[in-house]
Amino acid sequence: MVEMTADPVVALLVDIVGSRSSSRRDLHSDVVRAVAATNDAVAALHPLRLTVGDELQGVYPTLGAALAASYSLRLGLAPRWDARFGIGGGEVTVIDEGLGIQDGPGWWLAREAIDWVRTQATKPGYESVRTAVRDGRPSAPPSTDAVARLVDVHLARLKRGALGTLRGLLEGLDNAAIAGREGISESANSQRVRNNDLRPLMDAMRALSHLP
Repeated sequence: MVEMTADPVVALLVDIVGSRSSSRRDLHSDVVRAVAATNDAVAALHPLRLTVGDELQGVYPTLGAALAASYSLRLGLAPRWDARFGIGGGEVTVIDEGLGIQDGPGWWLAREAIDWVRTQATKPGYESVRTAVRDGRPSAPPSTDAVARLVDVHLARLKRGALGTLRGLLEGLDNAAIAGREGISESANSQRVRNNDLRPLMDAMRALSHLP
């Protein structure tokens, strides 16, 4: 049975950076855990799942939800693993629901986006690029692709501790709760926030996660 979505949706395609040179057992375990956490945190039309090789796929009702899923997964894997994200806005054809086989413009654009990321990240000055958006929907916000790369660059510069603090901020925890979870003083956590400009980064990630 072939089913076409009535309205354009947003497809998310993910692959793991450098996965072939990694410990396969550890990588798989960490990816499965991060995917489960992402699916719990972000509502999807078709939840994020492993497909062929090291790729993952999911379908979301909005661009914001797809970006939120990408951030959840990236923070769930960091700093041990890194990932690329291709996001495509458009219709998705469900060819076989049981086997999870899909096609359509949303997926074509997601593939175009992730291929662009792979190529662009090899160019000087673009090494931290991890996300591309190719949105063919009529309502597509025009500047999302560029803004998403600014988030990429900021995330790439964060060390393990700052990543933990950012996770807490995005979860809505206060300074004391984050410091307790990170095993540091409240003052040290506040310094992490200030020294890494985490609040403007959090604001940008939240704003992108609410796009239509």
